[in-house]
Amino acid sequence: MSNSEEPPHKKRNTEPSPSSSLLSSLPDDVALNCLARVSRVDRAALSLTSKSYRSLVASQELYKTRSLMGRTETYVYVCLRTPPPNPNLRWYILRRRNGSSDLIPIPSLPSQPPEASSVVALDWGIYVIGGLINGKPTSDVWLLDCRTHTWRSVPSMEVARANAATGVVDGKIYVLGGCDNVKWGESFDPKTQTWKTLPLIRKKGSSDVDVHGSLVSDQKVYLFSGKNGTFYYSPRERKWGRGNRDPVRGNRRDWCMVDNLICCISSYGGIFWCEPDALDWCEPEGIMCTKELRGLDSLLMRLFSSRVVHFGEELIHWWDQYKVNHVIPQKFGVSQELEDLLPGARMSTSGRNILLFWDVIEGDRLEIWCAEISLERHEGGDVRGNIEWSSAVMTVDPFVDHYKVLHSVSVTL
Repeated sequence: MSNSEEPPHKKRNTEPSPSSSLLSSLPDDVALNCLARVSRVDRAALSLTSKSYRSLVASQELYKTRSLMGRTETYVYVCLRTPPPNPNLRWYILRRRNGSSDLIPIPSLPSQPPEASSVVALDWGIYVIGGLINGKPTSDVWLLDCRTHTWRSVPSMEVARANAATGVVDGKIYVLGGCDNVKWGESFDPKTQTWKTLPLIRKKGSSDVDVHGSLVSDQKVYLFSGKNGTFYYSPRERKWGRGNRDPVRGNRRDWCMVDNLICCISSYGGIFWCEPDALDWCEPEGIMCTKELRGLDSLLMRLFSSRVVHFGEELIHWWDQYKVNHVIPQKFGVSQELEDLLPGARMSTSGRNILLFWDVIEGDRLEIWCAEISLERHEGGDVRGNIEWSSAVMTVDPFVDHYKVLHSVSVTL
């Protein structure tokens, strides 16, 4: 047997499957229409049979066809991180089947910054923007192709940023803040693969904004700050503006648009909502009117005691300095980390529903839980949250791995 020959038991089966042979006899447009009707798992299997099918499965035309046929599906991608001194980032896709849920690992990005990146979904991909590497901001941008679960680099931003606000308007990505540079905002056009600096912001207090979240409403990208209120950029008007501020003390994070309502989560686990027009500046107070979501009392303590929330390197550095210069109550311990003292949960969206992540220590194991919440409007102006499902999605050793949810992103394919 020659060196170039494999033993019979090691030879790969290169014979096309009956289904692929059948599809190969069809014109590309007909084959594309057939592929658009099958599940994502079956499409992935077919893509392994030949280069032509792999090209069809990853093509933009397939996803346009699925959209026109009303057969798109929403997938939730989750990025988890183990703590310093050796942070390890891992990406997963949330899978629901037979009444249970779990996190399925997908290829991760070894060079991804371990802290303070921003993420945004556009078409079939997830962009990871900026972040902190060895405590310094980076301008790097990476793209996760959710069709093939492969990574590639994207042209870098003009300015290094960390904890920036992001949003998509008219097919372009807008990045606000996260830096001290005069180029406070810039936009990325995926078609031309170029970045463009936005007009200079001239709002008082914008130079030291601490970003607590962002969202897109009425074709404007809003930035939420803990101490400076709310800013927005309107791409269609090419101008900056100031919105109302949240009068409630304590951190509100993970701002998102859910079923045409704006929602956020507080540091003690309460979920708040408001109408979209509550963001617009109103004279003379400039106060945002928010209400707490009803019906989720059973989740409140679980969210409050969770440690999976991500606060960002800047806040952690401030806390470390505070511990050095102040007397910390003995019950906390001088080595206690900020993320243990400020509990919370990571909130995002899945279609028209809220998605929540938190962790629970059960004996000798740490469980990461997830729940999907639908919203129901009631007469009198209240909004109630209904738990559609809730289950553990991962179990780890709490004495080896302390997982933290960095990002949770929904992509429709």
